[in-house]
Amino acid sequence: MKRTIVIVPGFNEPAKDMRTLAQGRRGKAGLEARGYRCIEFPQISGKLDERIERFADFLEGVVGALSEPAQIITLGYSLGGLVVRGFLRRYPERSSSVAHTIQLGTPNWGLTVDMLPMLTAFLHLRDQAADDLDVESDFMRWLNGTGGHWEGKGKNRNWILNAEPWVAPPGASLLSIYGAVPHFGGDNDGIVWKDSATLGDRIPSIEMKAERANHLNLIGAWNPGTLLIKGFLFDDKVWPAVISKIAAYVNADAVPT
Repeated sequence: MKRTIVIVPGFNEPAKDMRTLAQGRRGKAGLEARGYRCIEFPQISGKLDERIERFADFLEGVVGALSEPAQIITLGYSLGGLVVRGFLRRYPERSSSVAHTIQLGTPNWGLTVDMLPMLTAFLHLRDQAADDLDVESDFMRWLNGTGGHWEGKGKNRNWILNAEPWVAPPGASLLSIYGAVPHFGGDNDGIVWKDSATLGDRIPSIEMKAERANHLNLIGAWNPGTLLIKGFLFDDKVWPAVISKIAAYVNADAVPT
């Protein structure tokens, strides 16, 4: 049975950046070469609530158009990971239609306010969902079922959730893949911290630890602005490793240990 992967782009993410995961490049195989059918959710610039609703409609169309039984896997990159998890939050009764929900470099409890101006600057355009990414936003409170607060100061400042968060519907298969760059301290990909990606270790996860496992190179993308602002470099080693982890997880049909 051929499995279908619905790929959801991130914050103002160009479609071409996501196609490397599906099609591969420079002789490196993508998901399609591994036998998966890949469908892209189109890039839009609306608020996250709007994206979730449009994704729900899109997914219904994908399922309805299948001519043979198939298992649907959703793969959301960065903000796209909030869309696929947000779909489960809003429509828990439809969670059985998705075999696996995979997030890649996703800030599950948001980003800090001081990160957002940099984020919008190197992507050249203010995405309407920028405010939703704030750790203190209404969207994040809705998604996780709780807000949070800061404890400590400076480098020792930590975001603490006020209560146990909602993670996923019972029985849902949820996986977070995140980058950990030693140069950045080993607990983040230059934009998204491990704690946010894993919701404080509450989401089953896979760590991609490498000097070039930065936020953009998780999908094999590169942007001159990120090189200047964040020192992000790219290669053709990290994203193929991400694809291997996705395939192993999906094929095993089990949470990795």
